[in-house]
Amino acid sequence: MNSQFKNSNLGFYLYAAIIVFITAASIIVFWYMIAGYKLGTYPEDTILGSVYIGGLKEDEVKSKVESRIGRWLNDDTIVFELTYQGYSYQFDRELFFYDIDLSTFNLKDGITNILYASYQGTDRNTVISEINALPFLEGIQDKINLDQVISDILSDAGFMKSYSSKKIEDYFLDYDAAVTEISRNSIRVFDGVSVDDFIASINLLYPDGKIPVNKKELFDVVALFGSEMTDSEMSVLSTGMMDLLLETNFNINEVHYNPNFDHSLYTISNYPYLGNNAKINRIIQQGFSFYNPNDSDYYFTIEKIDATNIRFILHGLAFVDDISINILTTPVDYITQTTDDPNILQTGYNGAIVEVTRVIVGVDGNVSYNKTIVFEFYPPVKEITLQVQLP
Repeated sequence: MNSQFKNSNLGFYLYAAIIVFITAASIIVFWYMIAGYKLGTYPEDTILGSVYIGGLKEDEVKSKVESRIGRWLNDDTIVFELTYQGYSYQFDRELFFYDIDLSTFNLKDGITNILYASYQGTDRNTVISEINALPFLEGIQDKINLDQVISDILSDAGFMKSYSSKKIEDYFLDYDAAVTEISRNSIRVFDGVSVDDFIASINLLYPDGKIPVNKKELFDVVALFGSEMTDSEMSVLSTGMMDLLLETNFNINEVHYNPNFDHSLYTISNYPYLGNNAKINRIIQQGFSFYNPNDSDYYFTIEKIDATNIRFILHGLAFVDDISINILTTPVDYITQTTDDPNILQTGYNGAIVEVTRVIVGVDGNVSYNKTIVFEFYPPVKEITLQVQLP
């Protein structure tokens, strides 16, 4: 009887059904072991703000995110700030409101999702009022896109970043309109330098007439102008630039000067290059360079006045601090020497020690910088007189 059952079609189908059932059950069990337990959970690589929620169920997310927000708000090492020319405003992170429900509703699997942060009630207006009242922003508040500043800060808060610093320089409504003339001067070109050739060389390198001084970069005159200008021309350029740089916060990196001048034309009291004497001599590797430490670009323009004089103008964002210079000139008296040779007689001229001190006074009225930035020594010229012959 059993033998007949085994050999019957019914038996075959029954055995086949059992095998199929066992196989399907095994597949289901195997699938559940590998992935099925993840049903109702967020997939891998899903992040909300800075919280990894891969593998979590929806009802587990809120408590974990709230815990992370609490730790983030209590972390004193985290800085959210607004900066301008070395000054800063710290955002109060306690004012950020996080909408976790809205964030999870709009959440997308497998990516980093922003955690919606905002200001509630009057908090936004309070923050804007505080920013507008900052003394280092006086006079430029209406030129700043504060709405974009707030939006970007809240975006960084949504990712719970450990550091967020927004530079005012990046948020001007019209940056070009905020740029102003910082200072100007005029200098007489040195003998042998053609004003027309000098201006032509600048226009060849900078057709728009603007010589850029890029933020956080070293400006090297020889590197930039050495292919088109002679040493004398670059000395004129460096002297004019240096005169305007003295009352800025730019760092003078390398400068050399000519300690001797034509005393038949000038004396120490009227020599026009005291404190801004800049000399280029490529043979002995003397150059001129300076560094722009600011978060904004500046630029020079140079104009022809006449056949022997040119005008330098420095343009950029006005400095918040009050920057001034003191030029101390200490005379060095010449000595007198006698001789019985009438062919070597000469007139004596006093020399001088020149020290330029830069003083920077902050918006709080305190002196933040007071250092000598230029030191020059002009040696005296001895006087040689004819020795009196005693009878």
